[in-house]
Amino acid sequence: MKALLAGTFALPSLLFGAPGPSVEIDRAEAKPGDTVTVDLAAWPAGNVLIELCGNGGERGSADCAVAAAATTFVTGQGRGTAMITVVKPPIGCPCVVSARPVSGGRARTVPLKIEGVPVLTAAQRRTVSAGPARDLTVSGVRVSGGGPSAAWFAGPAERTVTFTVRNTGAAPVTDPPLTLAAGRGAEPTGILDAPKIGTLAPGEERTYEVDVTLPGPAFGRYTVVGELTGVDRPARFTAHTSSYPWALPALLALAVPATVVRELTSKRRPVRRPVPAEPVARTAAGMNEIVAANIRQWRLVRDLPRTALAEKLTSLTGTAWTADQIERAETFTPPRRFDADELHAFSRALDVPLPALFLSPTGYKIFRADVEADVEDAGTAPTI
Repeated sequence: MKALLAGTFALPSLLFGAPGPSVEIDRAEAKPGDTVTVDLAAWPAGNVLIELCGNGGERGSADCAVAAAATTFVTGQGRGTAMITVVKPPIGCPCVVSARPVSGGRARTVPLKIEGVPVLTAAQRRTVSAGPARDLTVSGVRVSGGGPSAAWFAGPAERTVTFTVRNTGAAPVTDPPLTLAAGRGAEPTGILDAPKIGTLAPGEERTYEVDVTLPGPAFGRYTVVGELTGVDRPARFTAHTSSYPWALPALLALAVPATVVRELTSKRRPVRRPVPAEPVARTAAGMNEIVAANIRQWRLVRDLPRTALAEKLTSLTGTAWTADQIERAETFTPPRRFDADELHAFSRALDVPLPALFLSPTGYKIFRADVEADVEDAGTAPTI
């Protein structure tokens, strides 16, 4: 049975009785080489850094075995799990397992006794705290890129993040751990490959460049967050960029008239009586059918179950949606006549630009309850 070793509780939690962020490990003692399972509960969603530290973690990552650190993602339910390998920290015990948000914030710790690691006396801990300052600052943070590229057609966007690190402390700093993440919102979850900082002498500074790929379809504002640890005070920096599929409105202007002309032409053709035993598949899709097919395709791209999409639409429109309604909207039997408010809501729920719902969907099929029909290539829209 796991030993519950709760972390520190925030003051509001004490006042109102609700537990704050907590840390639980599966053992109270370990030796180097052992694996310890760390469970987090009641944490805000986002990436959390987990480290094994000496000196009670008083100086932050400067007291921690940063090479053995682990990162886990806390879900919307506030839970996360990670495993760390026990190693000797760079300084003596009292030893703790420390967890804190990658984006910055207060660390929660839980004690762990490590076999073979000496325990510092109170005098030794005071001497350590009085040692030369190990401080870094980050400046000149900027994001470049954004010219004509695949991102203009709802593809991935390429960017370059540039920043300068300066040693403002009194002691040299060698390879402080750097964490980088990019994505939408203030707490991005897309971990990036970070460069090695190397050794910075007091007063020395160095500039770094990191290539960033924003996965397609790149649409809206993005945040790049970085943090340097392993020093007395973590140095955090943030940069912003944006990407919009500027070419899609032009493609829409070409695709819609072509679809209308094709629809009108198909209506003038003589109607053939279908053979009862073999249903005839239409090869021209109306705009409502194109929207339905695009809704289904983008839902699959976003890996959204119909129930999840229904919940998003309910929140956006104030009208209850169900998974069955989503299925009928995707298969259109009979075709659903989408109004402007619904189109706007689907665009926001699927996180795609509104024009993407109108582009002729080449390269996949429109689904009906009684028959599947390949969508004709209008010749003006790229494959989605």
